[in-house]
Amino acid sequence: MSVLQIINFFGGLALFLFGMNKMSDNLQSVAGNEMRRILKMLTNTPLKGVFVGLGVTALVQSSSATTVMMIGLVNTGIMTLNQAVGVVMGANIGTTVTAQLIAFNIGHYAYGIIIAGVTLLFIRKSRVMERWSQIIIGFGLLFIGLNVMSGAVSPLKDSVIAHHLMVTLSGNPILGILTGTIFTMIIQSSSASVGIVIVLASNGLIPFEGALYLVFGDNIGTTITAWLAGIGSNSTARRVALVHTMFNLFGTILFGILTYLGIYTLIINKITPGNVLAGENIARHIANGHTFFNVLNTIIFLPFAGLLAKAATKIIPQGKEDTLSLGEPKHLNYLVINNADLAISQSLKEMREMLRLVRLGLTVSYEAFKDKNYRKQIRISKIESAIDHLQREITLYLVAVNERTNADEIIQKIPALLHTVNDIEKIGDFTEEVNRILNYQITCQKVPLCPNFIAMIDDLHAKLMFMIDLSIEYLEDLKVDYTYKIIEIEGRINEQHKNLREQILTLIQNGDCDAAGGLNTMDYLDEVEVIADKLKNLVKAGSHNFVYSQDHQPMDEAGS
Repeated sequence: MSVLQIINFFGGLALFLFGMNKMSDNLQSVAGNEMRRILKMLTNTPLKGVFVGLGVTALVQSSSATTVMMIGLVNTGIMTLNQAVGVVMGANIGTTVTAQLIAFNIGHYAYGIIIAGVTLLFIRKSRVMERWSQIIIGFGLLFIGLNVMSGAVSPLKDSVIAHHLMVTLSGNPILGILTGTIFTMIIQSSSASVGIVIVLASNGLIPFEGALYLVFGDNIGTTITAWLAGIGSNSTARRVALVHTMFNLFGTILFGILTYLGIYTLIINKITPGNVLAGENIARHIANGHTFFNVLNTIIFLPFAGLLAKAATKIIPQGKEDTLSLGEPKHLNYLVINNADLAISQSLKEMREMLRLVRLGLTVSYEAFKDKNYRKQIRISKIESAIDHLQREITLYLVAVNERTNADEIIQKIPALLHTVNDIEKIGDFTEEVNRILNYQITCQKVPLCPNFIAMIDDLHAKLMFMIDLSIEYLEDLKVDYTYKIIEIEGRINEQHKNLREQILTLIQNGDCDAAGGLNTMDYLDEVEVIADKLKNLVKAGSHNFVYSQDHQPMDEAGS
């Protein structure tokens, strides 16, 4: 295999992964909130969980996406471990849809699919149309990548050395499974690994039996995403990852033995048209082998879902983690909605979670700025999306409370509470803007930021974080002494903002500093000042017990 062929192979793999990610990410954007709602509502039994996991994964084309959503729900206590077991099994079945599509040889029409996607992108009239165009483009790129990989490995079918190596590798059950596992862990996509197996088998480089061993290993390797999603989560979320691994590991052992004995290969040959020994329809054989592995594995282990959950509980003991909400509400219990006072208290607890996410966003932005860490920068959009999702959930909850109460005191509180939720969501937007200023505008400057400007940012960041910490504490019991502290800090930030702006403008006017650095620092100061104002709004609303009288209007409407 020449250097060019190797480059082409990995280039095809890159296109496949890029297309898969683009398709999956945009599908999640189009249907993500609805998918979360379905996961929460329809998984009260493991069997229902299987069908929900299958449907959601088939729609978003990523078992990893379903697993991450599920771990978020488990992490916040909305879904139990027993419910999650069924969804894990269903997600494994849903992810086989990609292999079935690959077996249809849609690659012949890949460029036509790209043309359709790009055309839709040019004529888009809404964000939804743009998302669907990206989905179609991703779908086309997926198959172009497969075609490129197939063309790169095609010359290997005439190589005796390559053929012998692949047969030896895939012919040994343990080695084949281990290879599939490690490769999928590296690229974090079982769909891509199965696609590569189909490409190699279609070019006569590996036999059907060897392809099955690799596919079994792919199913184990894909559980790495669940473990990564469980980092920093509570013990129950990590148990979901363990259940995912055990389910695929036990299934691989069982079906690996059946394949070694020739039983499983015989079953797939019986139900799939074409003589696989002659290389006929091998892509469909592998796709069916992948699908039936997960379907039969689910049928076998579903009755033992409770045992899997108990085993995971024994292996991973209860932790003491108090993690942040990842966009899923922790405290909005609709069972207590008729008790309006308790429901209001629960909504305030959820607002604290929103503020904790704001704090996290500002911390990550600042750390990324100091460490020049790109990976931290790109986390901000996910944090901001989580804040937006919590705002929607709290708003719906408060509207439901309003509809079910006749108490005037509660009815008068709802507008102020909704306004406060909206203020916190706006702070989330400003947090994203802070990240843009620190990690994009300042980074793109030709001249590095001078020490004086960095000191200004450091000082204001510390004051703002202290103010947010006080605000989080304030929302716990609406403590009066915190009100005065927060308003005092806001006053200091306002005064400092005004003085520093004047200093920077003077420096720029006199040519004593880099103009771009000065303007970018001023942009940061402006965002901090606005965030501080919003936090003051929060405590002012709380100080009036979230009741706006005619004399007390929301701060934004009053001119703040």
